[in-house]
Amino acid sequence: MQDIVLNAPIPQNTIFLRHNEYEECSTNIIPSQEDADSWAAKFRMLSGRPLDEANPVLDTDLNIGEIRARIAVIQQPLSPSGLAYAVRKHRESPWTLPLFIRNKMLNSLSAGLMSFLVDGSRTILVGGTRSSGKTSLLGALMLEILPRYRIITVEDTPELAVDILRKLKYDILRMKVRSALLQTTTEIAADEGIRTSLRLGDSCLIIGEVRSQEAKALYEAMRVGALANVVAGTIHGASPYGIFDRVVNDLGVPVTSFKATDCIIVANPVKTPDGLHSNRRVLELSEVRKHWTKDPIEEKGFVDLLKYNVEKDELEPTEDLINGDSEIIKTIASGVRGWAGNWDAVYDNILLRARVKQETLDISEKINRPEILEADFNVLSNSMFHQISDKISKEIGLPVGKRVFPEWQKWLMREIKARKF
Repeated sequence: MQDIVLNAPIPQNTIFLRHNEYEECSTNIIPSQEDADSWAAKFRMLSGRPLDEANPVLDTDLNIGEIRARIAVIQQPLSPSGLAYAVRKHRESPWTLPLFIRNKMLNSLSAGLMSFLVDGSRTILVGGTRSSGKTSLLGALMLEILPRYRIITVEDTPELAVDILRKLKYDILRMKVRSALLQTTTEIAADEGIRTSLRLGDSCLIIGEVRSQEAKALYEAMRVGALANVVAGTIHGASPYGIFDRVVNDLGVPVTSFKATDCIIVANPVKTPDGLHSNRRVLELSEVRKHWTKDPIEEKGFVDLLKYNVEKDELEPTEDLINGDSEIIKTIASGVRGWAGNWDAVYDNILLRARVKQETLDISEKINRPEILEADFNVLSNSMFHQISDKISKEIGLPVGKRVFPEWQKWLMREIKARKF
């Protein structure tokens, strides 16, 4: 199960849910009003947030053992018929890029490019509609950060798998801030939380969702030096320009500040021809150029590096990526010895990362061990990839794919044998 909804009036409606395999489903379960009232009281107590006529919306999280879920509750006057609930269940273990490749949300090339951009300490916005997989993809990108680098997450309702990353030995701190729907609580506002994160040491900054006034603080962080490490977050928007429009016109971020965004990833559900099913897909990965002044569409401020081909049901590289016409990637390369002005070496590294992700999936399917795709093995694999790359770089000056991949592949087979897969 992924989503569960209880509509008001609860005693007169069955519970509806969304299932990973069967999609939209109805049940034969009808809770009582006593159940609904009891749950509301418990969520108020657990969250420490109000739920009353003055505050008719409550967002919180629920943890039961390994099960994590986000809970949204509404009541009168927003819901005239009384209490209603929406529950979004999170995956027990965070998504990884190899898992997304298996599910065809993206392909190995796009995974390799995303891994490269995270290592390059870029600012990344993951956009999309509701239920498009934005937060899951953000979590997968976090796993591309090496555990040695500090991470600070800022969320109003905890959804990112911080506890799991902590068990994987990540240097990570969670900050929980006030919901944008609330005006006064004991929690601090999201914008102040982001500003506080800048005083807590050199860290990667991960924003659970950019919703309101925190957008200005986020772009302040980008502009004053948080770029020493990756800065990433999710936002609602169906295209790069839609995200620009929301950030600038709805949230009030100056146009010049928006250019602190390096890359925008857009994920949206793609419907099947019969209209009965939808599949989550990454539709594009675009870089934000810095030369424009007013309108990024008219002044060609957005350049696609990957674009979804609906006929092939797959992301494809654009001519700009293939030919090396990417200012963001060139900026990353300029700070690496041997990469500056050497597009072949840079693209080789992106393809190398893609090959590692694809090989992980292929081996997992070959020996029927899906656990190889999970977070703990993904983190170990990434660490070994960087260690081997460092070793090869010291030997020949560059982490050339034809040298790195065979050594990583040997490590993979040894690790699988050691684990008795």
